Amino acid sequence: MGDLVPVALEALDRSGTLAIAGIHLTDVPVLNYRRHLFQERDLRSVTSNTRQDGRDFLALAQRVGVRVTVSRYPLSGADRALADLAAGRVRGAAVLVPG
Repeated sequence: MGDLVPVALEALDRSGTLAIAGIHLTDVPVLNYRRHLFQERDLRSVTSNTRQDGRDFLALAQRVGVRVTVSRYPLSGADRALADLAAGRVRGAAVLVPG
């Protein structure tokens, strides 16, 4: 699957992002900067977890008492939510609530 990375990068438009979340990914071939990354293309890796990993994590969070802080915004207030995020005025997660 790693051999698909250069193909996907070449297909990206300017400022595009390729996120790789393969649990079983073969080695990525050598990349050519001009062909694969030039024009501000991003290559990101994402941690891949199984459903059981998620269950284990949530059970641990409950055991140790993790509490989530949420700032709710109406869907019509998306611009304000983004401005608050950019200005560092949101503590925790900003959540858009439809309706």
